[in-house]
Amino acid sequence: TRTAIMNGINALYHNVYKYDNDGKNALWIDVLSQVYQQPVDYSGNSYYIEKKMFEIINNTIANYDYDIVLTILEFMANKFEKENIYNRYSGCSVKEYINDILEKEYVGYRYINGIIISITDNNEINSIEEALTVPFQKTTKHLNKALTLISDRNHPDYANSIKESISSVEAICSEILGKSDTLGAALKKMEQKNITIHPSLKTAFEKLYGYTSDASGIRHTGQLDGKDATFEEAKFMLISCSAFINYLKGITSSIN
Repeated sequence: TRTAIMNGINALYHNVYKYDNDGKNALWIDVLSQVYQQPVDYSGNSYYIEKKMFEIINNTIANYDYDIVLTILEFMANKFEKENIYNRYSGCSVKEYINDILEKEYVGYRYINGIIISITDNNEINSIEEALTVPFQKTTKHLNKALTLISDRNHPDYANSIKESISSVEAICSEILGKSDTLGAALKKMEQKNITIHPSLKTAFEKLYGYTSDASGIRHTGQLDGKDATFEEAKFMLISCSAFINYLKGITSSIN
């Protein structure tokens, strides 16, 4: 698996920066300064040696804890994706390339929206990614925050991830209604916009909102019924809220 990740980064690098020596040098400056916290030369007078840089990265991937390996992979993938060049040569995206490696090597993580997270089901991944494309900035901001908090491998914050997930649903409802409101109130007002949500579905999300809002709930103490929130709870909320956002997006676009 470590070798596959080394080879994958190398292949992406040579495709992305095929004809861009300045881009290569800028990448190595970012790797040294942001990942390894090393002093670098920003003057443009020095070019970093490609072979030496790969020796440093490959040594990290070969010998360090898996969390550091995934951090390197995530950082490099983000750099490659930002360049948006790789698909010109290969016919697939950086995300597809990285996830293909992780899937083939049976690694229980996937690269989603710039973050490597412990979610592997394609339907769940697609639901999250689709929800992140809704044209509402507040909604996607909350959803991105939920994704970031649940995926932090050093200090995951499942409680606040849950809060951000439900806040993303609250935000899209407010966007649809044209004014800020709590989720429970917003769901009740949907019919004013000729949006009909099945009563059982509406009740289900009202209860989910209550689950995160009661006196001992996540939005107040950071705990659920006195217990620390878990990854499974945060994942459930992230995927459920993403699916509900996609549902609202679908029924509102059909009305418009």
